[in-house]
Amino acid sequence: MYKYPIMKKNIIKIISLVACTVPVTVMGQSNESITFSPQYKEGKYLYSEGNYAAAMIPLKDCLRLYPESTFTPEVEYMIACSAYELKDKNSTAILRNYLESNPDSPYAYRVYALIASNYFFEEKYDEALALYNSSNLEKLADTERADMLYRMAIAYMKTGNSKEAAIWFATLKETSSKYEADCTYYISYIRYTQQRYDEALEGFLSLRNNLKYKELAPYYTAEIYLLQKQYASAQEIALNYLSSYPSSRYSEEMQRILGETYYQTGDYHRAIQAFEKYTGSVSAPRRDALYMLGLSYFHTNVYSKAASTLGEVTTADDALTQNAYLHMGFAYLQLADKNKARMAFEQAARSNADLKTKEQAAYNYALTIHETSFSGFGESVTAFENFLNQFPQSAYAEKVSEYLIDVYMSTRSYEAALKSIERISAPGRRIMEAKQRILFQLGTQAFANSQYDEASAYLNRSIQIGQYNAQTKAEALYWKGEIDYRTQRYQSASDNFRSFLDLTANRQSEMYTLAHYNLGYIAFNLKNYQQAESWFTKYLQLEKATNRSTLADANNRLGDCNFHVRNFNAAKQYYAKARSMGGASADYSYYQLALVSGLQKDYNGKITLLNQLTEQYPESPYVINGLYEKGRSYVQLGNNKQAINAFRELANKFPENALSRKAAAEIGLLHYQNEEYSQAIEAYKLVATQYPGSEEAKLALRDLKSIYTDINKVDEFAAVVSSLPGDIHFDVNEQDSLTYIAAERIFTRKQIPQAKESFTKYLQSFPAGAYREYAHYYLARIGQEQNDEEAVLTHTARILEVNGSRFTEEALVMRAELLYKRQQYAEALPLYKQLKAHAGSVSHRLTAQIGIIRSAYKTKNDADVIHAATSLLVEEKITPEVKNEVTYYRAKAYLNQKADGNAMNDLKTLAKDTRNVYGAEAKYLVGQILFDQKDYAAAEKEILDFIDQSTPHTYWLARGFVLLSDIYMATNKKLDARQYLLSLQQNYQANDDIKGMIESRLNKLK
Repeated sequence: MYKYPIMKKNIIKIISLVACTVPVTVMGQSNESITFSPQYKEGKYLYSEGNYAAAMIPLKDCLRLYPESTFTPEVEYMIACSAYELKDKNSTAILRNYLESNPDSPYAYRVYALIASNYFFEEKYDEALALYNSSNLEKLADTERADMLYRMAIAYMKTGNSKEAAIWFATLKETSSKYEADCTYYISYIRYTQQRYDEALEGFLSLRNNLKYKELAPYYTAEIYLLQKQYASAQEIALNYLSSYPSSRYSEEMQRILGETYYQTGDYHRAIQAFEKYTGSVSAPRRDALYMLGLSYFHTNVYSKAASTLGEVTTADDALTQNAYLHMGFAYLQLADKNKARMAFEQAARSNADLKTKEQAAYNYALTIHETSFSGFGESVTAFENFLNQFPQSAYAEKVSEYLIDVYMSTRSYEAALKSIERISAPGRRIMEAKQRILFQLGTQAFANSQYDEASAYLNRSIQIGQYNAQTKAEALYWKGEIDYRTQRYQSASDNFRSFLDLTANRQSEMYTLAHYNLGYIAFNLKNYQQAESWFTKYLQLEKATNRSTLADANNRLGDCNFHVRNFNAAKQYYAKARSMGGASADYSYYQLALVSGLQKDYNGKITLLNQLTEQYPESPYVINGLYEKGRSYVQLGNNKQAINAFRELANKFPENALSRKAAAEIGLLHYQNEEYSQAIEAYKLVATQYPGSEEAKLALRDLKSIYTDINKVDEFAAVVSSLPGDIHFDVNEQDSLTYIAAERIFTRKQIPQAKESFTKYLQSFPAGAYREYAHYYLARIGQEQNDEEAVLTHTARILEVNGSRFTEEALVMRAELLYKRQQYAEALPLYKQLKAHAGSVSHRLTAQIGIIRSAYKTKNDADVIHAATSLLVEEKITPEVKNEVTYYRAKAYLNQKADGNAMNDLKTLAKDTRNVYGAEAKYLVGQILFDQKDYAAAEKEILDFIDQSTPHTYWLARGFVLLSDIYMATNKKLDARQYLLSLQQNYQANDDIKGMIESRLNKLK
């Protein structure tokens, strides 16, 4: 017979539960009185009958009455065991207390077993096993010993020691009929887990008629048949079971088994029915079941369900996930969703679980990238390169090599493609043609971002290898001409545009037409008006009347060409044609027509045109000049009263403009000529008071002196002069004059250090000299040239102290631009506003407007941004780069002011070109606004379009991926959300806040 292991070293002798016959005296009483006390006898009897609750009362009374009896340990033992049997929550403590009070108890082996059982019931299996092994279970009665052994075997199972559990189950099965079926079940289960399926099957089959296991044993029987590929047997058991026990707790698993039998035998429709019942009834379906259900959908052409179901399988890094991703890709291809197919293939290709699957996935990943032209983060080239490196012997290798050349020609991952080509030791003609094109694209991309030096370098490289594709070379020459024109290298620009015209084969293109327009501007800027007229005329012949603003501008320039050579009738015709086209340049046409009328001595016609200009275009930069010219026209007509009114209107509306000073002086002169001396005196005094440092103030003082001389009140002149503000020099000291002139001559000879010293010496010698503002102006220019910022600030400040200085505009430009460069935006903003008020030229006005917008944007002055940007954007002669920048600032200001509708208009305009950073961010922001408005469908469409367009500004594309995941999470498409996040995580390389965005969202999807 099997001997149970005894872990205790000292074996305690078994003493029967009978009364001791040794005479004992306790507290003066004999042991017989205790032995035969009614409490003891009653308690012991009830205990022996198993009536533990009733036994507790007399036993506790016995302890109370005879606390130090020889039989006290026995009574304590019965009380402790009764507590155990009654499942007293304190029974473990009571049993332990018993052992502490009676360390040599003959019942210790059983007490340990009882405590172990308590731990077992509390699922403290390690503690239970320790005590079971400390107890001598061999001494227990047969039934109790069997119970303890069963629990011990179960405890071994629960702690993962199935080998030890099997030994005890086998032993118990031999010695106890009570647990025979249980032991058979657990031994079979252990053999099942050990993949000893034949032994397990024999055991489970023997239990098929057992009442306890008749619902459970068939499940494992069917599982084993399934694992042994005996699908018919597994299917039969599953069908019979589901018929007999439709509500059993194992019916869900039987549906899974049934589904797999159908799947393995190719009966996919029935497999779907069974698997759907299974997945619909369990909270956490098995991954292999979901995989088979997904493939069943795939094989029955239900591709949308195939993709979503297989997506639920992808929660671990294993072969099942890899294969699920592969078939998800195929499913998405069938659904014509190549973006999702690409990402699914990408995930499958990243896994090394199965190299054959990896190869197939990598090939399809590269192929979908090629077909969709996707290159958000450089994948288009690297996918093909990686495939050729990983699978050089693949059957797909030759085809992939051919595709790689196509990718070079079509990719938008220009940097990655260029690096890839430069790794090729002997590139062929097609690859060199691709390189030429890539360099061209990199050049135009840099141009779109106003990076002219970088753009020029790329385009030069493309031109140098331009023999492979003549049209690409021609277009590179065109954009090189654009760069040269923007950077005022006019001769080089002209050469490049002419070379483009000679080389291009596409003479119907807009580029061909615009080259003539650009050549016209180059000649115009070089004052070669005859040549400019020829180019602009050719442009008008080529233009298909689609670009009305450029047509109007070309007619204005033709008018200018004739105006400069005094061919006024022709000029008039061109200006009139430009005016008839309307648009933003029509105000210039009105102004020039007015000037032509004046030169032709049609002063009334000139006045009419100028009135029309101010009425129709009150915000035009030509209004100021128009008011002054209107005054001069009235002077020509001899209508001094109307002339004075016109000049006064100009001075009142635009007091800070240089022409207003001239107008004020003109008013004084007209009164003087009319011998209206008192009005003339007041007008001249006004000039000297308002513009004390100006040339007009000096002229006003001269005329005042003449007036006071004419009216014989010379003494009053000195009093008038002394009452005027500022330090006005009427007479110039000869030394003052000579010292300044000498310094100016040194400056004109470009002897800058000597000039700086001379102007500084002049200011030291004549701090109130007549030419001090001139000296400050030249010193500011020298400081600008020498990057001496403090000198620029010092000298421009002194110029601006002079109200009405002739250098006010230049000083404002220098000071404002320097402060902006130093990021002192709050100080720069008012200077730009002053410049706009003082600007006498269109270029300075444009500088002021752009400066206001930029400074206001930096200081979060939304109102100024919106107002200035709206005013500037009607100007058609701003460059596309400036237009994009200004539109962007206005859009952001609108967003700050919660004017989303206005912002959306600007953002959508910008988003048309995602090559520049403004367009890239705008495209993302359009999607974000739609998302915030809960228009998820429109937001998704916008971002998918962004991904399709791509951009060199990968940060905003990455933000688009993150936003797309948010859209899918909001619409409960968690699989899609996860796919985009994983793809982004694996391809986006920059070290910025995108990483945190990805991780936080992936954590939510777990």
